[in-house]
Parts: sequence; C-alpha cells; structure tokens
Amino acid sequence: MKRLIAVACMAIPLLSIAKEHSHGAHVHGAAEIDVAIDGKTLLITLESPADNLLGFERAPKTDAEKAKLKTVTEQLNKAELLFAPAATAQCKAAAPVVTMPSFKKGEHSDISAEYQFTCASVPSSVALPLWKNFPKFKNLNANIATAQGQKQIKLKPAQDLNLK
Repeated sequence: MKRLIAVACMAIPLLSIAKEHSHGAHVHGAAEIDVAIDGKTLLITLESPADNLLGFERAPKTDAEKAKLKTVTEQLNKAELLFAPAATAQCKAAAPVVTMPSFKKGEHSDISAEYQFTCASVPSSVALPLWKNFPKFKNLNANIATAQGQKQIKLKPAQDLNLK
C-alpha cells in the first residue's frame, strides 16, 4: 500500500498539469482516467461529466431519466463494463467506489468512480468496454503512473490502454 501511495504522489504533478490544461470546466465527450500500478495492484479512477454517462447534467425529471440514472449507477458498479485488464494478468476487481452527482442547481455535474484490481501479474493493457457501453465518450485523457514512470496519453474511441 505504501508503494501505491508513493506512485500516486509521484503522479500528482502530472495530474495537476493535466487539470490546468483542461481549462477548469469540463468538456462533454471528454473524461479523465488516472491509472496507477503498484506491484500487483491496479488502481483506476474515472472523472467524467455526467452528460457522458447519463445524457443530462441536472436532477432527473422524467421517469425515463430516473430509470437511466439507476441503470448507469448499476453499470458503474460493475468494473468489467468499463475496464478489462489483460486476461493474462488474472485480475480481480474489488467493489468500486462510485460518486454520483448531487445535481445542485447551477453546478456542473460530474461523476467519479474508483476501481481497484488485484492481479496475479502486472497487466500489459486494459481494454476499455466503456467505449461501447457509454458511446458519448469521445476521448479520454489517461494519466498513467507505473514503476517505469509517468505518462499522459489521449485515447480515442475503441482504443485500449497500453500500460507498457
């Protein structure tokens, strides 16, 4: 756990740079994932405008929107619907931590989620089924911190996350 914290601390300057370039407000279609690998632990956090997942950013008004909110919340609690580490790594997902928006009037509504995997070996890649399950994503900014260093990459739909 200490190594994971150290890796996360090393990533802070990189993450700060990335957030400065995001111009403060969120961009519909774009989201950010932070990826840290420490030994056999893979930690992925997702920060996204609610619109990318729900199709709206205010409190749900209709029955259809209320049902959508419930469905998306359930989907976000299934790591395999968003992130699939390479099968050869034999990763097992812990229960995710999902934070849905409060929908306060006048605020941008964002959704955040944290996914932790314990793996038999370090995964070389992570497939991203989130492209298929949430087609409003148009790009992902990925901040990656591993024992080999840090990097930031921009992913487009259907791209997987290469961790090498």
